[in-house]
Formats: sequence, C-alpha cells, structure tokens
Amino acid sequence: MARKANGKRSVSRDGSVRVHGKASNGEGSVYLDADGSWRATYVAPGSARPKRVRGKTREEAIARRAVKLEELSQIQSSTFHREATVAELAAWWLDVVARHRVRASTLGTYSQRVERITNTIGQLPARSLKPERIACWQSDLLKSGLASGTVADVRVTLHQVLEQAVIHELIASNPVDRVAAPKVVRGARRALVSEDARHLVGAASDDRLGAVVALLFVQGWRVSEALGLGWEDLDLDAGIAVVRRAGIYVHKVGMVLGPTKNAGASGTHHLSAGVVELLRERRKTQAAERLACREAWQTHTYEGQTVSLVFTNERGGLVNRQAAAKAVTRAATLAGIDPKGIATHTGRRTAVTVLYAEAGLDISDIARYVGHKGEATTAGYVRSLGERPKATAAKAASMLDPYARPIDLVSDSSASP
Repeated sequence: MARKANGKRSVSRDGSVRVHGKASNGEGSVYLDADGSWRATYVAPGSARPKRVRGKTREEAIARRAVKLEELSQIQSSTFHREATVAELAAWWLDVVARHRVRASTLGTYSQRVERITNTIGQLPARSLKPERIACWQSDLLKSGLASGTVADVRVTLHQVLEQAVIHELIASNPVDRVAAPKVVRGARRALVSEDARHLVGAASDDRLGAVVALLFVQGWRVSEALGLGWEDLDLDAGIAVVRRAGIYVHKVGMVLGPTKNAGASGTHHLSAGVVELLRERRKTQAAERLACREAWQTHTYEGQTVSLVFTNERGGLVNRQAAAKAVTRAATLAGIDPKGIATHTGRRTAVTVLYAEAGLDISDIARYVGHKGEATTAGYVRSLGERPKATAAKAASMLDPYARPIDLVSDSSASP
C-alpha cells in the first residue's frame, strides 16, 4: 500500500506542531507532499528562505538536494559573493564562458562591449540593478552619441553577463528582460546590379588587391576568407580554391589567422576564369615583392602548419580589412560608381542579389555558392527581387486564372522563318 502523505507539518489535538522528517543537523527537512512526491528542503548561503527539490522517492529527493548543496558550495568557493559587481561578473563571463564559444575576433568585440559596461555600471553590485537603472543606463549610452545598433549590441552582452548572476543565484531574474531594447536605425546596405559589379571588378584589375575585390564581388566571399587564403589552398589549373581559415582582427592584438565564421564557409569553391587570371597576376607581383624583401619577408603558421598567404603587404605581413575596403572604394570611383555605402561586404550582397534577382537561381544553391550555413541567412542578403515578382504573377495567372491567355511556350508555327 502506498504511504499516506502527511505534509511537512501536522497539528496534534493539543495544538502542538510536528515537523516531519526534520534533519537533526540543520540540513533541512525531507517529507512526503500531498501530491505524492517527496520534498527535501535546504537553505542557500546568504538566503533566509528555504528552497526545495522534488523526487519520486525519498532517496531521490535527498540525492537532488545533495547535488544542489554541492553546486552552491562550488559557487561560494569561487570569486562570486553576495556583493559581486557587474565588472567582476563581466570579467568572469568573458574569460570562462565567452572565450570557449566564439572565435578570437568575436571575443575581441565582446571585450570592447565589456569595457563599455565596466566603465559605466561596472562598480555596481549585480543585485542592485533594477529595470529602471538599466533603462537609464541604456538612455545615457544613446545620449552620449553611440549608434543605436552599438547600444543594442552592448545591451545584449549585459544580458548575457547578468544571466550568470541568475545562474549563480545572485539575483532572481534578469532585469534586462524587463527593459525594451532601443530601436535600431541602420543605414541602407547596398548591392550592385550585375553591370556595375562587372565594371567595378574590371576597374580593380590593376590594383594590388584586385584579386581580393574579385573574390568579394564575383565569388561572394567574406573579406576574412580572402585574407586567410594560402597558395596551398589553390589549384589554379583546375580553377578550385579550398577555404580553410580566415584573416581576422583581434582587439588589442591586430590581424591574426583564425577559423572561418562558420562551417558553411569552409570547403571547395569553384573559381571563375577572371578570378583565376587575377590570382595568377597576384602570384607574379608577390614573387617580385618577396625577392626584393629577401630575409625580411614575414612567414605565417596556422594550427602548426606553415601558410604562404596569397594576400600580404609588401613585407609579407597580413593585410587588414581596411586595406581591402580602400581597394573596393578605389575601384568604385574608377568605375564611375558612387562609393558611398560600398564596402567589402557589398560584394557578398551583390553576388547573392544578382544570382537571385537577375539569374533566377534557387536560394539554396546560392547559399552553397557563397558559403552560408543556412538559406535563411542568404535570403536576408537579397536587396532586390528584380523581375521575379512580375514573372511569378504572370505564371500564376497563366496557370490559375481562367480568363488569362496561357503563356505560349512554343513558337508560332505560322510565323515566317
């Protein structure tokens, strides 16, 4: 027969209260609740109110309580304490959590955001942050002249930091959740039509980084992928390139070789004839630069392997993305295209938009071509639909509208030859 639930407390006829399952050493109580489950209570350090865990059996409830108490003991033995500041939490999150989840360039971006947080509200205890304080902090950042997008990004990082305070039971809930994010106003992100893209790539052909421009606007690569390309990754006779790494900027370090942004970027890419020709010219130019530099030429390694970079400065060093951006701007100006709003990532948006809007290719094929992890990301790069809506409407009418004339897919046999 199942044991009868008696609750944690019961009152006898004389009015005395009995606590069932009370532990003699102060660890808490263990009792059978009215719903048929076992409860074990414990008191967290620094807290006045007891907490409970549930189990199907008495032993399970006790075991779960033991796990909780062990977790709390580990937290108490760490750098966290009841008055832990936002700066302490942010530094811990950056070094212990974020460092192992993102690549070095993104970690550098997080470091910059943490600096903004630390310089503004870092001295405050995490438990003192209320929604109204978060709202004022966010407003002050906007008033200081920071772009709304930058403030929104810093806010996301603060939310991630304060989640650690929730996990470690320094606060009950994340106050950022109860403050509306700022409205983000972003400038228009351009994409060129195919004719302008061809003119721009042609104008860059004599530029020292002309092949970079071609990889951006013809192949749709990220600039980091182009700057991490090695001669070992190329088979120019077959027109093939393998993306294995990226040239990335790390805050307070500079340009380094690192992993690609996602797994979709890595792999084999088929190069156009024009891109192959520009890469051949780049090899000749670099050979002359290396000969002139001799022993001073810089060498590079990645994951223990020597890498002969395709794109370097005149002494063999890594090229930064600003140099690539200037090459794009020079090419646009030479081609008679307004350079405003045109940057390295314009090439990627251009390749996606042209292939979708003008060529009519399937978005999944385009995603594979440019190395996106998923089709949804590729769809977000489309800046124009071209004639696709009109063509879709015409096709729908021909197939579904009984009053529309069907599309004649066969040439008129009565027409003159």
